[in-house]
Order: sequence, then C-alpha cells, then structure tokens
Amino acid sequence: MLTDEDRDNIRAFQLKLVGNIPRRVFERMRRSFRHKMTIHSEWVILHRLASLSGIQPINYDCCINSCIAYTDNYSHHLQCSFCDEPRYSPGGRPRRQFSYLPIIPRLQALFESQEMIEILSYRKKYRGTPGVIRDVFDSQWYQMLCETKVVVDGVERQHLFFAGKHDIAFSLSVDGFLLFNRRR
Repeated sequence: MLTDEDRDNIRAFQLKLVGNIPRRVFERMRRSFRHKMTIHSEWVILHRLASLSGIQPINYDCCINSCIAYTDNYSHHLQCSFCDEPRYSPGGRPRRQFSYLPIIPRLQALFESQEMIEILSYRKKYRGTPGVIRDVFDSQWYQMLCETKVVVDGVERQHLFFAGKHDIAFSLSVDGFLLFNRRR
C-alpha cells in the first residue's frame, strides 16, 4: 500500500534524479525540512521502492571518478585502469556504486495494470493511412521489420517481428547520454 509518506519520498527522490542533485545536497535538504516532513535517506527510499515494485536493484561498483564500471573485464580490478583510484575504501567498502534496475521485471510489471495493458496494446491496434506518417509505426523501418522473420543467434525463427499481440516495440535513444561523467 502506497502511503502519503511514500508519495512524498518518491517525489523527493524524483527531484533528486531529475535535478541531478548530489547525495550530500539531498541529505542537506532532508535535514533542512525534517521539521515539516519526513524524507527518508536515498538508501531507504530505494529499498522501499524495490519493496513496492517487487523489482530489486542490482548495484555495481564503479570508479570514484566515473571512468569505469567494475563489470566484465574490470570485475576483478582493485583500482581504476584509467585514473588509478582505488576501488575500495580503506574499510573495504566500494567507494562508489550505481544501481541498475533490470528491464525484464520492469516490463513484466507493466502488464499488472489493466490501464497500462490497454496503453501497450496501442501498437497492435494502430492503423495508419497509406502515404501519411503520423507515428513511428508508419515508418518504412517498422513496416520492413513487420515483414521480417526474427533471427536469434544466427538461427531464423518462424515468426515475424511484432506479429504477436503481446509483442512490445521497444525503442532506445542514447544520443548525448553518458552513464559516466567523462567520455573515453
């Protein structure tokens, strides 16, 4: 059950994310308004969100200067290969981490709301007008995909892209997006 306090905390955390507010400034804001409202720590809010959503974040260690994430080839490194900063504090804790929310549980959660299911069915119900582009589903690329068989690991499957009523057309745009502060 989502309480008013939960809503306040979610709004505060959303402000932190959208405003790119550093953790120390967020903590100062919490202390500044504690006489008016209870705003929990980032850790408490994230764990409450995980509890409410059923989606558990995965934390990854990363360089204190945002050079790398300690995954794959870097997973066993004890210091950054670019700036030589240590991965761990003297107490053995990661100096910096980022939280990743896996996409599959997030997509599954969309289908738990009848209203969202109706919104997601837009793609399957959409009917365009030939020669008119009003939506991404009118594009030549999308139309070509709808006539193309799916290939997984080099093996052609029998079904076409977006043939099923529950298929999701997922678009990702990353122009200008940086996971870390610096380009390499």
